[in-house]
Amino acid sequence: MFDLSVMDIVIDMARSCRNGEVPVAAAVVLDETIISAATNEVETSDIPWHHAEFLAVEGALKKLGSRYLEMASLYVTLEPCAFCAAVLEKVRIKNIYFGAYDPKFGAICHNIRLFEHSFIRPNVVGGIREELCSNILKEFFKMLRIKEDL
Repeated sequence: MFDLSVMDIVIDMARSCRNGEVPVAAAVVLDETIISAATNEVETSDIPWHHAEFLAVEGALKKLGSRYLEMASLYVTLEPCAFCAAVLEKVRIKNIYFGAYDPKFGAICHNIRLFEHSFIRPNVVGGIREELCSNILKEFFKMLRIKEDL
């Protein structure tokens, strides 16, 4: 089962995003320990796939010296997009725990629903602290629109 304290950590990380980054954070957990965590770095790196999930997974793989995360869990504040869901499939992640649903770009419970068509079937739990995660994103985009209007 998921650990709310880990979700609270990634929520705090998302709140700390700066430099115009969409406030999404992710952590990879193995044996009840966070082994890698990241926030979005798309704007600061100018690399479109530097999503929090990708960076957290990349860090975990490097730390473990492995190509797979078969016994690990991913905690993330937003339902992963198609790219990130494919990354999670490739590393054979065991569990995916996320906060806000993403009807527009999410690819686990929405749109392509990647794992319904895959031989990899992670345990997925969405909606963890959903309102809080959603409000962080809504506030970010609200402030972005205000800045654009100035």
